[in-house]
Amino acid sequence: MERKELGALVLILVLAIALPSCAEGGKFSVPPSLGGLKLSHYLQGEQALREIDRLHGKKIRVKEGYVAHYEANGNKAMLYVSEAYLEFLAARQLESMADGIRKGNTPFFHLKESQREGMTLYSTIGLGQIHYFYRVGNKVVWLAADPTVAKQALVSVLQTLR
Repeated sequence: MERKELGALVLILVLAIALPSCAEGGKFSVPPSLGGLKLSHYLQGEQALREIDRLHGKKIRVKEGYVAHYEANGNKAMLYVSEAYLEFLAARQLESMADGIRKGNTPFFHLKESQREGMTLYSTIGLGQIHYFYRVGNKVVWLAADPTVAKQALVSVLQTLR
């Protein structure tokens, strides 16, 4: 590795360790409802990170996590938010998830990509639900919702987490 490349790598590591408070985005608040579904319960911090890690089958390096469960009239939705230390790390996490689905390494299929309000929004199907995921600043947002409430829940999430 050349000296210039090594210097750039050291700078990135220093920024990732010493400046996490400079990452984009403020404190996240779990929305009290999503498209007519009411918040039933949520996890934050270490409990949420354990749940996010479990779903990925590996440890995801993020500074904060949120997992919220919503229900109404037999319909359900789950909202997962992981907050990376830096925006470019969140962008890499988002692309990694999309690439995994493209390769068929997940229970998800029929991946679609669209542009919405200047951001990339992915949608996919799997596990009996419709899933949407995107990045806003240093946060990666994943919404899993029953088909009958998926679009309404997505509208609520996009209004809240933009």
